[in-house]
Amino acid sequence: MIAIADPVAKAKQVLSDKKVGDIPALSLGAIADSEGVKYKQKDYPDKWDGMLVFKGDQRGILVNTRIDNTARHNFTFAHELGHYFLNHPPSFSKDGQLGIKCNVSETSMEHKGREAEANRFAVELLMPQDRFLLLMLGAEIDFALIAGLAIEFMVSKQACSYRLVELTQKPCIVVFSKHGKVTSYKVSRAAKGFWGGHASLPGETVAHEMIINKKQQSNFVECDSPNWLLRTVPEQKVYECTRGSYVDGSAMTILKW
Repeated sequence: MIAIADPVAKAKQVLSDKKVGDIPALSLGAIADSEGVKYKQKDYPDKWDGMLVFKGDQRGILVNTRIDNTARHNFTFAHELGHYFLNHPPSFSKDGQLGIKCNVSETSMEHKGREAEANRFAVELLMPQDRFLLLMLGAEIDFALIAGLAIEFMVSKQACSYRLVELTQKPCIVVFSKHGKVTSYKVSRAAKGFWGGHASLPGETVAHEMIINKKQQSNFVECDSPNWLLRTVPEQKVYECTRGSYVDGSAMTILKW
C-alpha cells in the first residue's frame, strides 16, 4: 500500500485505482473485497457505529445497523475504510482482539486526530469533489438541492449540506438543532467570521418560530441579520429558511446572503 498521509489525497487515489463509478457508495463492498477486507453489516446491540478489526495481517470491517439509516451505514463503512487505507493503528485490545471502535459523526467539528482524518477520507470517497462541484454548479443552495444531491450520492442530508457549504464560494451557514439547541453547524469560507456561535436558536428568528410551532418554511425569507450574525453584512440582505423532522425535534436552518 502506498503511504499517503493526506486523507483527501488517499481517497482520490482509491477512487482512481479502484475505478469507482459515479455513485461511490455502491462500490464500498467492492473496494473492501479488492483489499481482502472482510465486512459485515449487522444490528449489534452495542452503541458503537463501526469497527475496524485487526487479526494478524487480516482486517475486517463491522458496520452496526442498529439505527435504520442506509446513508449513515454508507458513511460508517467509508469511515472505517478510511482507518484502513490511512494505516491507523488499533486503539483497543480486549480478549485478544485488536481494533478501532468508532461512534461516527458525519459532521464532526473536530479538525485533528484519526477520527477527523477518517471522516475527511469518507467525505471525499463518497462525494468526490470534482463530480460534486459539477452537480452543484450554478445552483442555489436550498433544501431541494441538498435533498437531490443526498439521493444522488446516497449520503445523509446533513453530510451533503456540509459538503455543499465546504465547497461553495457563496456566503452560507447551515445550522442543525434539536429541540432548539444547536447541535452542529458549518460556515462557508465566504461567511467566515459572521456566525454568532449560538448554543440555542435565537428567539427573534423565524427558525425559532417554526420549531416552536412545528412548521416547515416553504421559502427563504429576509431576516434581521443581527439576530444570527456577529456583524452586519454591508449592502446585503440575509435570508433564512428552516425545516424540521419534529418527531425527534431535529431541524435544519440555512442562512445565506
